Amino acid sequence: MIRVYKDSNVPSSLTTTTAYDGEDVKKQLLADQHDKCYLCERNRDTDFEIEHYRSEHNYPKLRQNWDNLFMGCRYCNGKKSDSFDNTLNPKNVNIEEEIEQRIDFLNKQALFVSVVNDDQHNETISLLNRLYNGTNKTRKLKEERFIEQTIGSVNRFLGLIVEYKNNPIPENEKAIRDELSIEKECLGFKYWIIKDDSVLLQVFANDIIWNKIA
Repeated sequence: MIRVYKDSNVPSSLTTTTAYDGEDVKKQLLADQHDKCYLCERNRDTDFEIEHYRSEHNYPKLRQNWDNLFMGCRYCNGKKSDSFDNTLNPKNVNIEEEIEQRIDFLNKQALFVSVVNDDQHNETISLLNRLYNGTNKTRKLKEERFIEQTIGSVNRFLGLIVEYKNNPIPENEKAIRDELSIEKECLGFKYWIIKDDSVLLQVFANDIIWNKIA
């Protein structure tokens, strides 16, 4: 999970209709978020829903508020539901800096540690744990496939890093830069892989700033 840029121009259907999911809203959110779910960062070309940052159930007055709308996948939207209304706002916070995001490959789990101890950070971690690690000791099938996809994506990135370290030629460097572009998946995890390695950070620091300069 990383910071999300949103265009400041409000889609017209939010002010001229009673709908929050007009085609112009969908189009703008997909463009702003590079076709990715704002929670899990997976590319969702068709499997997407308009998600309320603060839930429609608990905050009905924000139903058509542009700042309250994001694009999420069905999996994450269902997991979040109306139970997580006090998470960090990805429009305003560099979440990839304030929450450490790593993979425990041995135990097939995602690990999240906040650099700030407050209710919003803790609730965001609770949500991320629900998405990646499930709600019970035994994961359901969708939860199992979800973490397997994430581990596979991170593993492929680590493979590129090994190739680069063994042979730091321009082609291998470019392969890593390509995987760090804003359109790619799992950037929150990739960010910490780069940040944890001083050598990699020196080379790729400018490739992990993404929306901070938007």
